[in-house]
Amino acid sequence: MKKIKISQILIFSAMLLLSIISYFVLPNSVAVQWNYTGASNYIPKIHAVLIPAVISLFGIYSWKYSFIRYNANIETSKKIQIINSVIWATVSCVGIIISILFMIMN
Repeated sequence: MKKIKISQILIFSAMLLLSIISYFVLPNSVAVQWNYTGASNYIPKIHAVLIPAVISLFGIYSWKYSFIRYNANIETSKKIQIINSVIWATVSCVGIIISILFMIMN
């Protein structure tokens, strides 16, 4: 349980740092879709900062509460708990990956 809390804090800290950095690095209109002629769709910078952060926060809180729910049920196997933790940890990291891609592509 302690390792999971530390990982959640690390993911949250990384997302917070990336959000602050990307707010200053990204242009006012961020390209989110490209075709053979170049960028074709744009979103405002604030959306490009907030969307990955919300995805990560959703993953972290779902991870936290699903872990509590499965620990309350003693009959749940450890395998299900591990799979559940891996799924929500992956969702938490998706926001970080999206934020990095926004900064690289723009």
